[in-house]
Amino acid sequence: MLIVFQIFMILTARNYEQTGGFRQIAALMPQFMAQWTNMMGASFTGFVLFGYSHPLVQLFLVAMAISISTEPLGEIETKFVDLMMARPIRRTTAINRTLIVLVVATVIAVGSMLVATFGGLRLLAPATARPPQPRVIVSLAANLALLVLAWGGIALAIASCARRRATAGAATGFLAFATFVLDYAGKFWEAVKPISRISPFHYFDPFTMIGGRPLSTTDVAALAMMFAVSAAIAGVVYVWRDL
Repeated sequence: MLIVFQIFMILTARNYEQTGGFRQIAALMPQFMAQWTNMMGASFTGFVLFGYSHPLVQLFLVAMAISISTEPLGEIETKFVDLMMARPIRRTTAINRTLIVLVVATVIAVGSMLVATFGGLRLLAPATARPPQPRVIVSLAANLALLVLAWGGIALAIASCARRRATAGAATGFLAFATFVLDYAGKFWEAVKPISRISPFHYFDPFTMIGGRPLSTTDVAALAMMFAVSAAIAGVVYVWRDL
């Protein structure tokens, strides 16, 4: 699905480039939107990379992470954990296994977007277009992967404290949506900006990277810390909880 979406974005950008559509978009785009997005929608480069910043892509990947990370709680509900714990293994095995699956799934999902982007550009980019730099593409993919892992860790921590998988999934989903809106509000409302720093989405700013800024070490550190701390909390709580 992500591969098809990315190829579709490249084909659409190709069509706009060949028909002069980007000039029309630039003429109609409001000034504040042009400054915020670095004219992302008015260039071949920006349109190709839009898939990495599209809200639907972000929320789809976060939903995937939530589904994976709440699996240990599903095993408790179905009593599968009793069969698993009958073997001489540590309780942390369930958490470690989930973390491995989360990382592998995230790498595959974001990696498929990378493959589609590079392959699509090689085969479909028109000669007149200015393609995005490989460094920018990889930076966007890495930052997006860290965002997904951070939410996976948060979902795992919530699931380790909850009693029902549906409750944990719904709570994490609502939290993700609320912090997504909070981050967007912070971009336009100065009074909300300090509070928006608690949102993991605050540390994923694709528009500035498309505009030329390198991947921020602060963003990388913040998302990695969220993932590590949440995973550690999940491990501690799961060890001591009633299964």
